Amino acid sequence: MHEIEILKDVVIIFGLASLVVFLFNKFKLPSVVGFLATGIIAGPYALGLISDIEIIDVLAEIGVILLLFTIGIEFSIKKLVKIKNIVFIGGGLQVALTIATVLIALYLFGIPYNESVFIGFLVTLSSTAIILKILQEKDQLNTHHGKIALGILIFQDIIIVPMMLLIPFLTGESTNLVTELAIMFAKSLALIGVTFVFSKWIVPFILHQIALSKSQELFLIVIIVIGFAIASFSAWLGLSLALGAFLAGLAIAESEYSHHAFGNLIPFRDIFTSFFFVSIGMLLNLEFFTSNILMIIAITFVLILIKSTIIGFISFVLGYPFKIAFRAGLILSQIGEFSFVLAQIGYNNELIDNHYYQLFLAVAILSMSLTPIFILFSKPIVSILEKLPMPKKVREGHKKLPESNMPNLSEHTILVGSKKQVGSLTKSLQLVEIPFVIIDIDADRIKELQNKGLYAIYGHAEYDSVIEHAGIKDASNLLLSVNETSKNASIIQTAKKHNPNINIIVRTKYIEDLDYLYKVGADYVIPIEFETSLEMLNKTLSNYLVPHEEIEKTLGLIRSKGYKALRSDSKETKKSKIHIPDFEISTLVVHDDSVAFNKSIKELDLRNKTGISILAVKKQNEKIITNPKADLILRDGDIIYALGNHYNTTCINDIFKHH
Repeated sequence: MHEIEILKDVVIIFGLASLVVFLFNKFKLPSVVGFLATGIIAGPYALGLISDIEIIDVLAEIGVILLLFTIGIEFSIKKLVKIKNIVFIGGGLQVALTIATVLIALYLFGIPYNESVFIGFLVTLSSTAIILKILQEKDQLNTHHGKIALGILIFQDIIIVPMMLLIPFLTGESTNLVTELAIMFAKSLALIGVTFVFSKWIVPFILHQIALSKSQELFLIVIIVIGFAIASFSAWLGLSLALGAFLAGLAIAESEYSHHAFGNLIPFRDIFTSFFFVSIGMLLNLEFFTSNILMIIAITFVLILIKSTIIGFISFVLGYPFKIAFRAGLILSQIGEFSFVLAQIGYNNELIDNHYYQLFLAVAILSMSLTPIFILFSKPIVSILEKLPMPKKVREGHKKLPESNMPNLSEHTILVGSKKQVGSLTKSLQLVEIPFVIIDIDADRIKELQNKGLYAIYGHAEYDSVIEHAGIKDASNLLLSVNETSKNASIIQTAKKHNPNINIIVRTKYIEDLDYLYKVGADYVIPIEFETSLEMLNKTLSNYLVPHEEIEKTLGLIRSKGYKALRSDSKETKKSKIHIPDFEISTLVVHDDSVAFNKSIKELDLRNKTGISILAVKKQNEKIITNPKADLILRDGDIIYALGNHYNTTCINDIFKHH
């Protein structure tokens, strides 16, 4: 019956979270805070709705792994190298200065140095899960303050293991610190080495072979296997699972399938990370919180002030101006999720008692709850503070900021579909020199196009990560040629979400899809079935000598009414009367015993006598004479092309036939 209990707990969490997050969204509050509130309400210190907290912790850990995995996929080793100064200099200074500040402050209050250092460990870490999730959602990960946050968080994730190794040393249980740190360093090098080999040779080859199968399920399974395998290897070495997951993401980021992989993982990441935030909320003892609320608020305020000041100062040292440094400091000012792991170890080793443990939990959860609000309002806050008098170097920074490396795409067209579906479109766009991007799930075709110097992306266009990589925000047109109606609709909705003004043209097989595709946001839908009919109608009317202008007017009318004139059940469209002339072109042969033999066109005088016009004459030497002159003599075997109504062309047969 254990499975039923697990299922019940999952249903309770998702049901309660749906209600809480819905209410939070009504008040424009971030969903992360809603999940924290869900954990508090459902936790053992409130309603006690969850019977098996351990399984929630397991699901939460999977959520952290998936979060760091997707962060690694989105970021890539190249981007990581660009922020190496932030990671090692910025991250190192932040950890050192925070621990030193906490140590001095607590030691002055008479707290022993070992406990002060341990509390410094807890305070120095920030929340990777909350910060990176919100920065991703707000599309701020590649901003300057986003890169500072990511760089410092990476160093914090790396430093967790040495901190864990130092805890026995702080309690006096271990004295062999140098050896243990050396072993940890060797293990870290081994993990980085394995990741490098995977990213350089193994992962790109595997993903290309899987992509060729065109199996969505197989691709997803392989992506998850790669991520969890490297994360498990990291844990086996005694390092952080989160660090391993991040490195696994970096390995995949180096392949051209990274955006498609990212899109695949987003739903799973969001589901499992929600468990993480719920599990954090469950730790809060509401009775302790309400009894000590003033002290908790005061400590939280001091914590935010200390951390934001230190990180802001470090950002300034790295060359960033006040507005970026302040935002980075405010974003990283909370206590992180891995501090809970350290706090549990410290509590078990009696570095802190239950009172301080509960105080830490309350301050940590309160600071984490404030983080989404800080991220949302950091820009308007910094805009106000920037007006205060300050030195020019503080305001502008003392180094030139690195420019963002964005693809040079603007006013371009995005093509979605296979080679068969959009191949001719690519040639047409090249002829008129319109820039375009192709999205397809044919791995070989993508490589072929890239080798030709064309901008082509592997993946499903309904994924935000894929269509964003194609520059959807700056695109002018989106041309869809996908066979599945549901996929067309999903792509349309995703595209309009990122660029409401983009012009979307869709090709569909089925006429019944027209209204639905227009409803979801398509600007123009072309049904293949009816366009074929219209082309045949065009040729037919041309054969009846209907003027081109009148043909175009008629076809335009049919298209403008959504092809309703061609639908069997349609009674809405007005009929358009077309005048079809009573003309036909006849082919006649001159014989040596006919009336026309050896006579000139002028002598026959067909136009005046019968209303017939001779358009062309084909002589026996295969030469065709168009618009023949009046003095042209007709010989035996000449072929005459004459224009007239049906009755008249029938009558003149007597002039050319045998007698």
